Amino acid sequence: MRFWMYIFFVGLMQVTMAQNSNGVDGDSAFAKANSSYTAENYQEAIDAYESILQSGQHSAEVYFNLGNSYYKLNQVGPAIYNYEKALQMEPSNKDFKNNLKFAEQLRVDAVEDAAKNPVQEFLNNLAGSLSVDNWAYVSIMLALVTILMFLLYHYAMTTGKKRLFFTLALIGLILMTLSIVAANYSQNLMEDNEQAIIYSQETITRTEPKDSATASFTIHEGTKVTVLEEYEGWTHIEVANGSRAWLPSTDLKKL
Repeated sequence: MRFWMYIFFVGLMQVTMAQNSNGVDGDSAFAKANSSYTAENYQEAIDAYESILQSGQHSAEVYFNLGNSYYKLNQVGPAIYNYEKALQMEPSNKDFKNNLKFAEQLRVDAVEDAAKNPVQEFLNNLAGSLSVDNWAYVSIMLALVTILMFLLYHYAMTTGKKRLFFTLALIGLILMTLSIVAANYSQNLMEDNEQAIIYSQETITRTEPKDSATASFTIHEGTKVTVLEEYEGWTHIEVANGSRAWLPSTDLKKL
């Protein structure tokens, strides 16, 4: 029951947010920001897009265009950060993925991923193919289809139709359950693997959370890291190759 309350609450919130983001003021601000971008006034466009986000109107398009604006000014960290934010909202968007790849080519660090469990990687990619909210939408749709099939089964007049509708209802129930599992898995994955983008052009990481600690390795703007823990203005991070170290929290921005 708690999960269904969550599902319908998410759906209601998303409809409300969509209505707010499509309001006159939001459309006007977005259009002005786009005009600045088209006129190649990229800093003006950045300020406009940031103002939209600060007003509480978040959308994949705003993050994407903001990333493009930063990319035009060769600000690698902010560009990658905003492309990643756009992809969080629309994980399958090819334009977002392509622009992120272009921005990542500007990074100084070329970090190779550590070896991964292929099964684990497959599950992660599958769960990450949709956002948590989109998995919730899928669950709602499948629930409605399942209910409809059960109703048709109940009122069907022939054995053949009853068998067909019962089979479809059972398939819908199984798919709905899998989508719920995927939503929970995706949510847990996000919570257990909080990530961030390095914003500082160059940071010397430390073995301990203090300036006097031994230097570990140097990391540069735009590199994506996993946040392990935070302590008194320091953040313990892990790079894709498995290296771990501490750096000042002000040198990164969490996704």
